[in-house]
Amino acid sequence: MKASYVQTTAILLALGGFHAHAAHAAEAAAARTAPTDVAAVVVTGQFFDTGAKSAMKMNVPVLDTPYSVASYSDSFVRSVDTTELANLYSYMTGVKKAGNTGYDINLRGFSSGGTDPNAILVDGLPGLTGRYNSPPTVGIDRVELVKGPMSVLYGQMQPGGFVNMITKKPAAHAETMLQARGSTYAGDRLGAFSRNGYVLDLDTTGPVGADGKVRFRVIGELSNADKFRDFQYDHGTYVAPMVSWDLDEATTLTAQFEYRNARSGFDVGLTAPNNDISLVAPITTVYQEPGNYRSEIGVSETVFLDHEFANGLRWHTGARLVQYNSDQKEISSTGAFFVAGSGPDSGWRVQRRARWLQTDRKYNYIDSSLTDAFTLFGLENKAIVGVTLGQYQIHENRLKFFNSTVRNKTTGLCPAGGTCLDISLYDPVYAQIPDFDSLPATNSGLANQARLLTNRITKDWNAGLYYSDLIRLTDTLKVSLAGRTFSEHQAFDEMRAPGKAPVRRTFTRAILPSAGLLYQPSKHWTAYVSYAESFVPPDVTAQDINGQNSFQPVEATQYEAGLKTEGLWEGRVTATLALFRINETNVLTTFACDLGTCSQQVGEVRSDGMEFETNLRPLENWQVIFGYSHLNARTIKNPTDPFQVGKRRPNVADNSANIWSRYDLPRGFGLGLGVTYTGDREGVQVTSSKPTRLDLPAYTVVDAVIYYEHANWQANLKFGNLLDERYYESAGATGPIQIAPGAPRNITVSLSARF
Repeated sequence: MKASYVQTTAILLALGGFHAHAAHAAEAAAARTAPTDVAAVVVTGQFFDTGAKSAMKMNVPVLDTPYSVASYSDSFVRSVDTTELANLYSYMTGVKKAGNTGYDINLRGFSSGGTDPNAILVDGLPGLTGRYNSPPTVGIDRVELVKGPMSVLYGQMQPGGFVNMITKKPAAHAETMLQARGSTYAGDRLGAFSRNGYVLDLDTTGPVGADGKVRFRVIGELSNADKFRDFQYDHGTYVAPMVSWDLDEATTLTAQFEYRNARSGFDVGLTAPNNDISLVAPITTVYQEPGNYRSEIGVSETVFLDHEFANGLRWHTGARLVQYNSDQKEISSTGAFFVAGSGPDSGWRVQRRARWLQTDRKYNYIDSSLTDAFTLFGLENKAIVGVTLGQYQIHENRLKFFNSTVRNKTTGLCPAGGTCLDISLYDPVYAQIPDFDSLPATNSGLANQARLLTNRITKDWNAGLYYSDLIRLTDTLKVSLAGRTFSEHQAFDEMRAPGKAPVRRTFTRAILPSAGLLYQPSKHWTAYVSYAESFVPPDVTAQDINGQNSFQPVEATQYEAGLKTEGLWEGRVTATLALFRINETNVLTTFACDLGTCSQQVGEVRSDGMEFETNLRPLENWQVIFGYSHLNARTIKNPTDPFQVGKRRPNVADNSANIWSRYDLPRGFGLGLGVTYTGDREGVQVTSSKPTRLDLPAYTVVDAVIYYEHANWQANLKFGNLLDERYYESAGATGPIQIAPGAPRNITVSLSARF
């Protein structure tokens, strides 16, 4: 790593303390003395935490937050019994998978992209160590979900919101957890034990020395799994050592290191010819060659410094540095066509291209803030002022981009001298094309050859200053006011076109506001209204059909009203009801093109919605979480293509619902049952030139878990997709050639010990 812990710590000491996820110094002090739960075998905690600090970057309860926010506890994560963050989305109201990368999620009708580092944060800071596979849950303490435009506090945020993973930290009490999991598929024509996998987890923590001023934690995971799709696999290694040091009674320094290595078979999903989902092949069908792969290696260094002054002022700083590289060789899908006749190459076929891509990414972020509670003009204030500095760089090198010759659609023959890479859509036969390494780097004689073999370096620098204040006006009335000013500079260089002038762009915003009003008639209830804005400069790597990026910033506004309750029925009921409208202008949409993936900018889209979520505990040994979301996400303006007006946004269901319930029986047994419903969705953004819809049907998935706990041991038996529902989670950036099927019935057995 080029940036060492010594360098990082020096930066932090120069800038002061950070509030990564608003983990205040008081919390740090409590962690030194309170027992910690590495992997408690009894779900005693609520599925919701009462404090979701990500929305305000301050230690305020959910009832004092004029936005829709939820904090899913470690008890909930362990109850659902999954090893990947993405598998929790189905039980988090308003969140859905929306593509093929770990960053692709849809919140309130707006999708993040695989190049957006702000969609999923780690302790309040951008930058995952893996782009494609979803982050592991072994290192997660809780997951905070913040909905709506939050650019005021976090910068370049999508208007739908973000997911914030709060990681486990070193604890004062020695404890170790070991867990082994075995899995297999047993549905959709897959026989049990035909495709298997395992995951081994370690989580150990405790003090270093008798005084407990220094504490450590080491988290590790080793995984090896065959996937349900043909010759697909995931092999992964994850290691996260960390240490906390109490420099004095008021100051704590925490340093975390993370290493992630993942290798998998390359897979873009199913293809729907003519945008007709009824024509897709069985869900196990893959159009890439067996030897195609993607490998990822990511390393991060994160440091937090918390200090509390004698007068109560808190100073918090955090920095996160991520270095990531990937290498992939694949024969990828580009479309579908039909060959007439009855020859061996007749029927529906998938057009393909050969691509070799190497990518290096670097993320460097620092956030420093001061938080204080004070009285001004007789009014109680709780305020935060902070500065953020960020820089990321992407070096993307296409070493091969070879397009297949188009087969004659009448005779089924490949033209003389051509190289046809297509494959049957329903009965693919592999290894019928030239060896990957023997294929040319690109097609000869093309006028745009230089545009296909790209070697791009893109850089982004951003800085922002923010202020937020929660003011108590009366015993029942509070107001939240916040603003941000920021600037972003982008640079783009094409290394294979030395004569081409580099692109330099700067975006600034003098003030980005947000405001909220809260009415609290009792300690259990809050009614609120709020207004928020977001401002996202266009993705540096986005390109139109000419390979240019002249896109304008994406801006959004949200109006929200809601009702929250906590502590009803002796603390057994927590609930939030929210109504909102989000308008977004200059929206970027993606589609397949000769350059790979291209973007275009439409006028304005709107998402009107309602969300309801509740955590109930009818009995001490019975807990339920329920959520429902209704969204009406449509294009409302497009001067260049009026045909799109009124059309649905891709991957957005009008209605979705989820319920997860756990009931603990005597003698250590427990039962978990989950049901998720996702309504029908549109898989592509239709246009006047491509008006055919891609309808993804609604689906319902049932999961069930049997728990057994004895002393420090726990055994789980989980049935995922118990009823073996065949469904399609999403359509990716290029729609009908990137359809992601859901997993068929699967079975997981896990055994864990805590000592």
